[in-house]
Amino acid sequence: MGTTSNFYIKTPKQIADNKSYPLCLRIIHDRKKAEGKISATKISSKDIKYWDEDLQRFSSKQRHLLAHNILLNEIQNEFHNYLRIHLTKMGTVTPHQITDYLLSRKKDEEGISVINAANQFYDKIIFPDVDKAPGTKRNYKKSINHLCNFLEHKKLNFLGIKDFKKLHVSMFIEYLKTPIPEQEKIGMNSQSVNSIVKNIKPIFNKLLFEERITTNPFNGVKVPFKKADKPRLTNDCFVKIAKLDLSKNSTLEVYRDIFLFLCYSGLSYCDATDLTYQDIKNGLIELKRKKSKVQTKQFLTKQIVELVDKYDGKTPEDRILPERSLDKMNLNLKLIAAKTGIDFSLSTYTARRFFRQSIFESGIRESLVIKSLMGHTSSNDIDSHYFNVSDDILKGAKKKLQKHFKKLLK
Repeated sequence: MGTTSNFYIKTPKQIADNKSYPLCLRIIHDRKKAEGKISATKISSKDIKYWDEDLQRFSSKQRHLLAHNILLNEIQNEFHNYLRIHLTKMGTVTPHQITDYLLSRKKDEEGISVINAANQFYDKIIFPDVDKAPGTKRNYKKSINHLCNFLEHKKLNFLGIKDFKKLHVSMFIEYLKTPIPEQEKIGMNSQSVNSIVKNIKPIFNKLLFEERITTNPFNGVKVPFKKADKPRLTNDCFVKIAKLDLSKNSTLEVYRDIFLFLCYSGLSYCDATDLTYQDIKNGLIELKRKKSKVQTKQFLTKQIVELVDKYDGKTPEDRILPERSLDKMNLNLKLIAAKTGIDFSLSTYTARRFFRQSIFESGIRESLVIKSLMGHTSSNDIDSHYFNVSDDILKGAKKKLQKHFKKLLK
């Protein structure tokens, strides 16, 4: 089932002087055809000579013809975007629906559809953001896909941004929670729904800031949920992982070492694997967390230094740790859990929670020191106005953590 788009100028066999002709779009889908005029502005007979039928664009750089080319590029991009969104449903779509979809949304930028606005937000704001981790981008994309699927399910494909109300938000939440067996869709729990709502809200915040809508329908919307009590890595289980003999499995050993580094440092996976030897100065790591943009600062314990020295000169781009994908990391952590008899799935987040527990067990109680080690914001802490976490204080924290880990592994 092929789907193609073509642009052309609709002219008679004999082109008359001083006349204008419409610029048109032709969609061929499933061997059926649909056509429509692209713009109310017609092409004058004197400009037709600049039309390149192979490129389907104007070859002249005259300003008014460049404007037509820009419009054609936008429609072409929207066409590919439409195919991507409806990839699994093209069998139910007609060429007239595709044509109407592409042409109606170009008449008035203020009347842009919610689907188009959501995908534009991802393409222009989320995807190019170098500070956002790949996992964060994937979560935004999944949330937007859920919103688009909801609008299509309710036959609201062309619903404009100004027409999306709190009623639709309520319907969206109900849709997320409700299973639809015929679509192989399962119902989500409240925590998952809340995460999706949080990712959709910034789309409308941006539209509100740009004064394209007068209110954000997601404002004040929260989906109450009870946080699940996730299993924690006990000290005994940590020791089992640290002492697991992997001398005959060098592949798994790398993943274990990365996990231990996270346990000793509390860094997130993306922050840790991006570290280079140049980021360590006088035994100190100081960086901004990718997720929160909050500064984290700590001196390296002996346990971290041993891991850093182990891979010195063995990693590309002068990285401290070997680079592995997060998916493979979590998959191999499950193998490590199985080998050590741990009855729950390990993840990189498990290591960060273990580090926070270790801070407490080390006897570190100062809130600003804890926030510095964890990379948590201290903007709402009144002590941050009066108390400075000096290097000497952080060195004291390092000694406490170092002693704690040494005692565990003796």
